[in-house]
Amino acid sequence: MTVLRVLAERLTVSRGRWVVIAVALVTLAAKLTVAAKTYGTNDIKHWMDFAAAVRNVGPIGIYGYHFHVYAVYNHPPLIGYFLQLINFNEHIGIPLKVSIRAAASLADFVAALVVFELVRRRRSLLDATASGSLIALSPVLFTISGFHGNTDPIFTMLTLLSVYLLADRSRPVWSGLAIGVALGVKVVPVVAVPSLLIFAAMRGRRSFLRFCSALALALAVIWGPAAILKGPALRAQVLDYPGLGLGQWGLMQFGHWALDPWWVAWLKGPGRIVVVAVCATVPAIVVWHRPQMIASAVALSLVAFLAFSPAFAVQYLAWAAAATVVIGFWNGLAYNVAAGLLLVKVYTRWSGGFPWTKKMAFYSPLTPREVVLGMLVWAALLIASWRVVRQAFTTPSERHESPNKHVDEPVGRRQDERASITRSEAVSTSRG
Repeated sequence: MTVLRVLAERLTVSRGRWVVIAVALVTLAAKLTVAAKTYGTNDIKHWMDFAAAVRNVGPIGIYGYHFHVYAVYNHPPLIGYFLQLINFNEHIGIPLKVSIRAAASLADFVAALVVFELVRRRRSLLDATASGSLIALSPVLFTISGFHGNTDPIFTMLTLLSVYLLADRSRPVWSGLAIGVALGVKVVPVVAVPSLLIFAAMRGRRSFLRFCSALALALAVIWGPAAILKGPALRAQVLDYPGLGLGQWGLMQFGHWALDPWWVAWLKGPGRIVVVAVCATVPAIVVWHRPQMIASAVALSLVAFLAFSPAFAVQYLAWAAAATVVIGFWNGLAYNVAAGLLLVKVYTRWSGGFPWTKKMAFYSPLTPREVVLGMLVWAALLIASWRVVRQAFTTPSERHESPNKHVDEPVGRRQDERASITRSEAVSTSRG
């Protein structure tokens, strides 16, 4: 405790930020090295098929495109333009398997800084530095961004960036654009939109209109052309996509252990919409009750959606890697360690051993031991979710207070203010 106290006393916002940047840069270099020297999972093969389709029919024509191998292009329209960029990179000598993972790795770098900034305004500066460093070192993000190869880390970063821009920087236009772009990567962040809308409205009509206008503009630009030209295919492949059917997770796994009662089929069918509605509504109620908890509320939307979604794939674990840390450092540490162990175990088996240099041709179901470890990861999500709900509803409502005020006065800001006061006093003394 003495060592921690000394570190906390010597730490400044600038030093903490540079610590996070240094750790994130080292980890980014390691991720890019892994991306360059490994093939990744079979998702890389799907990305290659998608990139080839974009070359043939364009980023909009890919909806409704018939693939010769089993593949479903279930990505929002922004990814088609992203694949055009990846095709250009291949033309100049950067392989797709590197580009797709480099983009996710760069998103993780930004996510570490965003988490640092969010946490330092709500908890101690030491906690913020540890939290940002944890995101940089997260085994979940390392394996998914550096090895697996998918876009999940990108939209999670953009979602938290939207919170930071709206709540901490008072930039509703940029916040609306950020969450709009996140929805252009995957539709999962839709669960965070109600919380952001309510917070923007509580900031005032001007903030709300700016946020909504920017969000609407981003959605129109990204989704508009595909909706007009390929509306039915876009809806079938993206909006109605049920997710991967690896039902060895959460409620679905409990249902299997209970010999698949009626609610298992319901959860995979119409129950999916109920899950989305609950995971969007409860965090929004948290914001309405305690607007100062906007960061935790948005984090809750991602964490709860991962916990209760009937669909599951290992790359989905990236959804909660940063979100659990925003909720609490120890919550985030527990989740990232447990989920990281699960990913290492699964990828090692799929690769036929360590190191993961063997090309993965397909996925296989989780083993019984992996299922048990997965349920421990799921339990960590429940604990993090319950922490937010308990904090929101076991303390007096603060709706009458300005949403510009944080739950805890930012330690970093207090240090900045003290430094400013000291400088002012020094100037006054020299003048006297």
